Amino acid sequence: MALGLVLMGGVFVVFMGSQTGFKTSENLSRMQDSARIAFVIMSREIREAGSTGCGNGSRTDTALYRRNASILNAAQTTPPAWWSVLADGVQGFDASVSTPAVAFGTGSGERVAGTDAIRVAGAFGAGFTIDAHDDTLNKFTLNTGTSGITANDILIACDYKQSTVLVASTVAATVVTYAASSAGNCGTALGYDMTGLCPATDYNYDPRVSRLSRFGASTWYIGKGADGRSSLFRIFLDAAPEEIAPGVTNMQLVYLQEGGLTYVTAATVTDWGRVLAVRVTLTFEGQNAGVSTDTTGTGRLATETTSTVMLRNRAP
Repeated sequence: MALGLVLMGGVFVVFMGSQTGFKTSENLSRMQDSARIAFVIMSREIREAGSTGCGNGSRTDTALYRRNASILNAAQTTPPAWWSVLADGVQGFDASVSTPAVAFGTGSGERVAGTDAIRVAGAFGAGFTIDAHDDTLNKFTLNTGTSGITANDILIACDYKQSTVLVASTVAATVVTYAASSAGNCGTALGYDMTGLCPATDYNYDPRVSRLSRFGASTWYIGKGADGRSSLFRIFLDAAPEEIAPGVTNMQLVYLQEGGLTYVTAATVTDWGRVLAVRVTLTFEGQNAGVSTDTTGTGRLATETTSTVMLRNRAP
């Protein structure tokens, strides 16, 4: 009997060791998945931040890189809706600074206090060549009939002088039209002006160098997930918060400005239009408690990962 008890005890020890090893491997695998998803998607959007789809994003002569108009109705308020304008393309928010996209709180999807956030905006994807622009009939003719653009898509038109954010009204083959409507654009004049009102200056985009792309703006932050734990969230345009990667408990961001030698916090950035790179540090936590050998806290596995992302259109 004694021998049997010893054998049973040995089997139990082996079983518990195997179970702990399995939980450790499973948690590490999930943390790696969250890290891969988080950095792939987030890095792609940061990399394209500030892009208009044309080559005017880094021009500093006569402030061409800031000549970005928006005829969206949402952009005509004071201040404009955060997702309706290109602005500087990137803007960070330190841990104690609120964002216009989401409030601090403890509810699902609300931002966790003590964590940084970032807003990025710009042209998404390669875009399409504009073969012709009729600023009387308010239509673009593209070089392809298979752009995938549909009515009500938010777009950005650009050339070497300026860019304009607008909503597509109709799409038929190669032709994309835009019109003033209560649900879309405040008007049809696409020119850049500095009045802060709906643009009143007509502008014809040069078909030799102009492009039409999808426009996107997103805010990335740490929020409360559906299970009550912290996750990496993203809000795209005026949509609801989207949980991207579970188990992300913290995000810290620092920025490199043109001419700078070190990365600095958002509070130290003097001109967001001159930010060249963003360094992202995410803290990941395992799902199961009691797995780590650390006897303090919940005993969850945890790791911290850093990635530096260069803004492509501002690269030297």
